[in-house]
Amino acid sequence: MSATLDELKAAALKCTRCGQCLTICPVYGKTYEEATSSRGKIFLLRSLADGTVVPTADLMDLAARCTLCMRCKSICPSGVNTTDLIMALRHQLKQEGKLPLAKKIAFKVLIKGRLFDIAMSHGKPFQSMLFKRSPNGRGKISRLPLPMAGLNKRRIIPEFSDAPLRKLVPAVSKPIGAVRARVAFFPGCMLNYVYAGTGRDLIKVLTANGVEVHLLDKLQCCGTPLFSSGDFEGAALLAENNVRALSNGSFDAVITGCATCGSALKKEYGAVLQNSSAGATWEGLKDRVFDVSDFLLKLGPVEYKRELPLKVTYHDACHLVRGMGVSRQPRDLIRAIPGVKFVEMKRPDVCCGCAGTFSATHYDLSQRILGDKIDDILSTGADVVATGCSACKMQLIDGLTQKGSLITVMHTAELLGKAYDI
Repeated sequence: MSATLDELKAAALKCTRCGQCLTICPVYGKTYEEATSSRGKIFLLRSLADGTVVPTADLMDLAARCTLCMRCKSICPSGVNTTDLIMALRHQLKQEGKLPLAKKIAFKVLIKGRLFDIAMSHGKPFQSMLFKRSPNGRGKISRLPLPMAGLNKRRIIPEFSDAPLRKLVPAVSKPIGAVRARVAFFPGCMLNYVYAGTGRDLIKVLTANGVEVHLLDKLQCCGTPLFSSGDFEGAALLAENNVRALSNGSFDAVITGCATCGSALKKEYGAVLQNSSAGATWEGLKDRVFDVSDFLLKLGPVEYKRELPLKVTYHDACHLVRGMGVSRQPRDLIRAIPGVKFVEMKRPDVCCGCAGTFSATHYDLSQRILGDKIDDILSTGADVVATGCSACKMQLIDGLTQKGSLITVMHTAELLGKAYDI
């Protein structure tokens, strides 16, 4: 994505302005503002290239009003890579110094892996000073009416883990019996520092299936928060570190339990590492990156040990269904659990509105998008909604709580863990 503005303009000119993207854009569907649609953002990119608009903080905010759900890209009759062009617009604005100050500070900490690890590993006591446990025990709510990220709206956020995942499991988790495969597990930030119990369940599910799991020590954030905000240079530093760490070992596969991390490692690093010496190393790695559900089906899952008398529905995370092409796999695994009645919601692959930092910077808009997803989930009458993304899990818990629903939200690995009785 190191294209010049003229090259980006040429790519943007392929947009015929037919309006197909407007029909499925979650943001435009709530705002009905042209500039918030994919078509509108591509026009803004052309205008920036022409010099008819200038880089401003307001323009960056418009560019940020997109969940990057990739539905517009999948439906475009002209084959315009809308997602890449929107990120290119953000990159151009970042280069002009329009990245918000809060993101600049956060990204500097992310890049400093050791500093970020210390902050996240010891964050729970400090979190408890500002947040208290929610009445239903599903997370934390702000003690004070903090306006940022919707915290003044009684937003439910997850509690930090007592310890990061790498402190809770050994560096190498060995299965009982024959080893069917040897893999590296890339936990990402959420499964390492927040939903560490889910990360542990995922590892146990793999070992129950004869997989030897290696949790490497030097892995960092996948870089998607930076990349999707336009900071390609910062994301490249993280990508280089992760690619080199994961390539130092004769692993059969690299397993992810986070849709965003998986999509980054498998696809987006190609753009991030265009000008990096680590690009060639990534080329040799990308085809060995698998979501845990995809890997288990390819391996051939062993028989479940428990019956689960549950009605279950499934939410497709955008980065999983469109980013990694994983949709059937988790459903097949869930349907095979004895006692489970699987029920599909009407629009399972529509964005929940989380989109990483989008739900923090545009919480009200994010909640309006989420409302449709929550109604869809409630209409199924399910006991459990499963998903392959921790950020989506966080978002769904917040949305269901705001609606007064106690439907359980689980990562797919947690549900499989119960079926394997681990």
